[in-house]
Amino acid sequence: MSHVIHKICSTGKIPIIIGGGHNNAYGNIKGLALAKGKPVNAVNFDAHTDFRILEGRHSGNGFSYAFEDGFLKKYFVFGLHENFVSKSVFNTLKELTSRVKFVTYEEVEVKREKNFETELENALNFIKNEPFGVELDLDAIPNIPSSAMTLSGFSVDKARHFTYFFGKHENASYFHICEGAPALDDSKNNHLTGKLIASLITDFMKAKMG
Repeated sequence: MSHVIHKICSTGKIPIIIGGGHNNAYGNIKGLALAKGKPVNAVNFDAHTDFRILEGRHSGNGFSYAFEDGFLKKYFVFGLHENFVSKSVFNTLKELTSRVKFVTYEEVEVKREKNFETELENALNFIKNEPFGVELDLDAIPNIPSSAMTLSGFSVDKARHFTYFFGKHENASYFHICEGAPALDDSKNNHLTGKLIASLITDFMKAKMG
């Protein structure tokens, strides 16, 4: 994975990666970092941090491995679900506040302590000075067939706005959509997950062309 991303980014192109688990974030980040010759940043629209302990790579620690291996410089998790994060992971994040930041879904939509648009700006300001990857986990969107479906989360429209917002920036260097499970679509509407993915891809492309 990292070899393919490295080859694409080295030509000045912007890869769009579709499918697979979030373990693939490691290869995306490593490939981009190798192409740029330096550590890079990432923003992740996700209910989970995927920053768990280093215990063999899996979908829950792609970003922590990229961080540990020196490929990931700064990381922002957008829309983290507080109930899905262990105390140990929260403690790790608090120790790394200069390089890892997050805003929770509950802070924005439940407690209404923070504003969605303001947090987009805060996330961009945190990562924009280096090339960065845009990561989007479909299990953060309610009722989307995915590896860890949820009934609560940011809407499809907000996910699309997130994609467009970050895609517009010149340092947005790849887009990764992961964890979808089209096989779990309703049999009467078995195209809906693919249709959503297509919308997200075109949103990112329009941002880049815009």
